[in-house]
Amino acid sequence: MKNSDSFAKGADSPSGDSARGSDSARGIPFERVVILHGYGAAPADHWFPWLMRAVPGAEAVELPLPQSPEAASWILSTTDAIGPLSRKTAVVTHSLGGLAALRAIQRLVRRGAAHARARGCASCDAQLGAFVAVAPFACELPLAGDDDVDRFILSQLPDFLSKNPFPNPRVFARATVIRSDDDPFVPAGSSAEFAERIGARTLTVHGAGHFLASDGVTELPEVLEALSAA
Repeated sequence: MKNSDSFAKGADSPSGDSARGSDSARGIPFERVVILHGYGAAPADHWFPWLMRAVPGAEAVELPLPQSPEAASWILSTTDAIGPLSRKTAVVTHSLGGLAALRAIQRLVRRGAAHARARGCASCDAQLGAFVAVAPFACELPLAGDDDVDRFILSQLPDFLSKNPFPNPRVFARATVIRSDDDPFVPAGSSAEFAERIGARTLTVHGAGHFLASDGVTELPEVLEALSAA
């Protein structure tokens, strides 16, 4: 895995299989779609390349040290990647990326409120156009039986959870949680709580595991559905 922050972008003119995805993406009303991976991943993994092909101009962020994520650097990188909250921006996350995004959005809400006060406005009404969280969680996880994953759960996940991560759900113009019915890492109840706390609708995909390429998930049309419905 590369250890630098960077962006990978979708092609401007997809063809072949990508063109079929582009047909589905024509109704997506956003100028920016930011994709945030999870633990141990990179923009080239799982269903992220497919989504970048399907949504021209979509940006996949490479978060630092994905095999040993540090909350501070992930939250900072995610904040920079999302940028000022806008209804013209959508954020798509996978697993730990969803938790980092919540913390980043909290920071962006505070930043927006400070700017609003500086302009003499009583409040900041900025919203994110859409938030799509795949296999999300914002709580402690059971041990997975994998040494590296368990080390992260025990030693680094608590830093991501050091503060209540949930922003006011009104910051999301639209929110969707996509979960599997057989996720071996994230209990169904954890994703359900995540959805409830942000006011999201939930889509359940049968037999998708943790939505990894090793689970056979290299395309995820439910994400396009969620973005198009926004």
